[in-house]
Amino acid sequence: MALNVNHGAQGSSKSQFSTPLIDSLNDVNSRINRWQAQASTLPFRHPDRAVIAHNIATNHMSRYDATRQKGDLDQAIVGYAEALLRGMNPPPINILTFEHLTRALLTRFDDFGAREDLDHSISYFRHLSNLPLEVAGIKRLNVLDCLADALRSRFEVGGRLEDIEDLISLLRHVITTVPPATDDHRRIASKLANASGRKYEQTDESEDLTEAVSHYRAVFTSCPLGHPSRSSCLGALADVVTLRSQRSGDLNDVEDAATLYLELLDLLDKEDSDRVRVLMNLANVYHIRFRQTDDSEDLEKAISRYREALLLCPPNHKSKDYLMNNLGFSLTSRFRHFGRTECLEEAISLYRAALRICPRGHPRRQQSLPGLANAMHLRHLRTHRIEDLEESINLGREALALTPPEHPMRPQVLFNLSLGLRTQYNWVDDMGYLEEAIEHLYEALKLVKSGHPHSRHILHLLAGNLVHRFMHRGADEDIADAIKHYRTSISLMPEGHPQVSSMLSNFAKDLRLIFSRTGDAEYLEESITLHRSAVEYPFSSVRDRLIAAKDLTVTARFTRHSSTLTAYRKALSLLQHAIDLGPTVQTRHEYISGRDIDPLRSLPMDAASYAIESCAYEEAIEMLEQGRALLWSGMRSLRTPLDHLHEVDKSLADEFTEISQVLETIITTTHVRDFAGTLAGTDDDDVTIGRTDVFARDLTEKRRLSEELDKVVLRIQALPGFENFWRPIPFRHLQTAAIGGPVVIINLSECRSDILIVRSNHPVIHIPTPTNFFHRVTELAHQLSETRKSYRLESKKYDRVLRQTLEELSELVGQPVANRLMELGIPEQSRIWLCPTSVLASLPIHAAGPISSHTDVKRYLCDIYVCSYTPSLSALIAPRSGNLSGSASGRPSLLIVGQPDETLPGVDSETRSIESLVGSESVTRIAGEAATPENVIAHLPMHPWVHFACHGMLQPGRPFESSFLLQHNTYLTLLRIAKSHLPTAELAFLAACHTAELAEDGTPDEVLHLTAAMQFSGFRSVIGTMWAMADEDGKDLSEHFYSKMFAAGVQSASYEQSARALRHATQKLRTKKGISLERWVNFVHYGA
Repeated sequence: MALNVNHGAQGSSKSQFSTPLIDSLNDVNSRINRWQAQASTLPFRHPDRAVIAHNIATNHMSRYDATRQKGDLDQAIVGYAEALLRGMNPPPINILTFEHLTRALLTRFDDFGAREDLDHSISYFRHLSNLPLEVAGIKRLNVLDCLADALRSRFEVGGRLEDIEDLISLLRHVITTVPPATDDHRRIASKLANASGRKYEQTDESEDLTEAVSHYRAVFTSCPLGHPSRSSCLGALADVVTLRSQRSGDLNDVEDAATLYLELLDLLDKEDSDRVRVLMNLANVYHIRFRQTDDSEDLEKAISRYREALLLCPPNHKSKDYLMNNLGFSLTSRFRHFGRTECLEEAISLYRAALRICPRGHPRRQQSLPGLANAMHLRHLRTHRIEDLEESINLGREALALTPPEHPMRPQVLFNLSLGLRTQYNWVDDMGYLEEAIEHLYEALKLVKSGHPHSRHILHLLAGNLVHRFMHRGADEDIADAIKHYRTSISLMPEGHPQVSSMLSNFAKDLRLIFSRTGDAEYLEESITLHRSAVEYPFSSVRDRLIAAKDLTVTARFTRHSSTLTAYRKALSLLQHAIDLGPTVQTRHEYISGRDIDPLRSLPMDAASYAIESCAYEEAIEMLEQGRALLWSGMRSLRTPLDHLHEVDKSLADEFTEISQVLETIITTTHVRDFAGTLAGTDDDDVTIGRTDVFARDLTEKRRLSEELDKVVLRIQALPGFENFWRPIPFRHLQTAAIGGPVVIINLSECRSDILIVRSNHPVIHIPTPTNFFHRVTELAHQLSETRKSYRLESKKYDRVLRQTLEELSELVGQPVANRLMELGIPEQSRIWLCPTSVLASLPIHAAGPISSHTDVKRYLCDIYVCSYTPSLSALIAPRSGNLSGSASGRPSLLIVGQPDETLPGVDSETRSIESLVGSESVTRIAGEAATPENVIAHLPMHPWVHFACHGMLQPGRPFESSFLLQHNTYLTLLRIAKSHLPTAELAFLAACHTAELAEDGTPDEVLHLTAAMQFSGFRSVIGTMWAMADEDGKDLSEHFYSKMFAAGVQSASYEQSARALRHATQKLRTKKGISLERWVNFVHYGA
């Protein structure tokens, strides 16, 4: 009987047996039945039964391919085995049957995971490779290809290094037998490259990675344009180049990977399912480059690509949790870089969403836990909420429990957990946490190869922990180990890495700690040297270098080092640059108000205190000017007067103005909180993904414009006479702020506090203060603030605390200042300006008293001198520059904004009284439906004077949202006012609550209140309130104020009389029966 042997498919290395002779499942069933019937007619030992068994098995494989019923696969394997066991077929058929059996076993492993099937298939493929396959029509390459696939599978299952080494050895042999530049050669080379990459992940041997890159590059080079495999080759090469860049830190590899991924994106259709993976990998590359260069543009590119990839992700995409984790990581980096809380909150939401995709028991859950743990740790550092730190540690412990010792992520998990434990130790001073952290770090060190990038961070954190253990226990071996680990970790950092500055700074701080315990001066000297290196390291971020500079000032001052003043100068310069990194004033404020930079906020005052200690009074004033009110000065610099420049180079002046105006628009942008918290409370994880990332857009545009403006400024500074354009203001110019009277600067620093009096064309006068000045003033500010929170207006308790505060301020400031001014020949009733720093800015220094004198009359500082406030000297200079056009008649044009309600019934009578005093022909009144923010802003340029009579709203922690409450609960905010540019504005009377009150955001030196905003927008003189005001005081005070202003006639009224007029009005208010102390102390004058 003539029998046909079914060969099955031979052209693929895949474990499939599609049979082209079979047209349908019915044909397969029919053939199986026919062959089985034939077998039943033959004796058991008949030689044809072997061929029949082979054919039945092959048809069972065909049916399995169609139905995926495991029974068919089992029957096929049994049939092939029976055919071989009968051993009656000629060699070609036996070889073919053996090959089919081996493939079937591999298929059963692939589909059902039986490990013994995999082991048998590898053994059989090895045996097959030694047989004369050609006689059976089998391509040797296909058998070796299948053996390679089986070895790769066994490696993936068991992780045995021998399997991946056998695989590489096999493929190296196979590739020599295949003609180059063919699809077979490309396929084998790709497998060899992949195997080398997988071996690298096991061994961390750089030569394996180099081999992988070499093979992938050869494959890609051999793929011509248009070849169907070009995109897959491109992606594989980009992946392994990215891996090498992470290992070596070579920026050339990073650039290469980015270029490859971008080319791959161009090759993919918009709908290609692989686009998500490529976008994610491209974003990874951008983030790697950001971490190596600290270039925020790369960070923004990474965030943008992650968002784009998430947009393309279908709900059940296998990489969705990876994407969420990676985007969360990049947003966390943005928070670290810019201090923007919304970014951290969005990152936390993304991590939580990823964990919902990977609930307990999911194999990838441990990959989301470290990111969330890290984010919660960062939030604790910002908020000091112990709950966040506890959650961080609990997440870290869960991640550790899910990560076995052989897992490559375990060292990173141990490191992250140790960070939280170290912080917990700092928080509760329990050595158990520190010991556990040290134990985890030693375990992590054992798991990473010496010199691996992970090792340098592990060593660095371990060194710091050992120093803290030394400070607790005093064991000398901890010092030796700590210093050794610090030196090793820093030596492992590649040249140009941005983290070097922070690592040097940490080492320097701990050396200072060791010195404090041992007294060994060598530690102190090295600490200063390391701090200097950290400050000057050009590749680190400005903010890391700033922290190093601040630490250097502490160490240098402690040792009375000759470089202390230079260190302060450098720190102040870096402070200004660090704040300017934020694209908007809001993001800049978030940075400087963060708890994690608490020590930096005192830097300007500390610097000035050291300069005063060195008798460098003029430099002290320059330092205060350079380091305080940075948000206002940053915006004010964009409004630099250019009259002289216009005369010299009009086109250059116009270019500066044009760029500055666009920059100011961006800087004063209000960012909607686009992403924060949205993911956490919703079932739709995609709800935020498609929305515009306004921060990224503004950051990119601000960066571009800043670079353009810097170039313009350099061209201006090259002009004769403009060498100091846009540079820090020298004292000789700052001194002109005192042209109208002395400016009293009260510098509050924990190092030492002082009072300086600046006069025009005279040396600076120094008034020393008691050694406990700082602590007494800090306590006064705290006590007054807490009492005001607890007691309402007209409270006897608050009145008593306020009276005590004024009495103590009289002793600390008022009396010494009044006495010295008298000695200097400054007559009583002269104008003076107060420029307090730090929390002093929240205290009513103008009302310090009673001040003793030759009379028995109780007098306060404001009775002896006409007091005004100024946030800085430059803020006082600005109102005196520029030209005022005035009205043709010489009469003031007054805009009155009144918004009465049931709690402010006196507003109507107040505004009518003002109108009758000024004259209705000079007054525009906006009230009721017309009192909208837009309408008020539109009218401000038309009137040099404005009077607000409405509610003032203070927003704790959000000073730019402080506002005037207008019609229909609309708000005219501080930021909206600051955007206005009113060159002819003169006087603003803000008869509303809280208009000169500082929000409790930890940044008193930024002077962020409505009064300062009005002054910045152009008003020369502004009257505000330090806290809530009584409704009835509005009418009384206004009548007294405007009566005094117009006492010499309406046409002669000038904003320069406003300080005296306010003093007159408050003195009149004091004579009214029943007026409490707080009601007249409340009103303050700012400006000229």
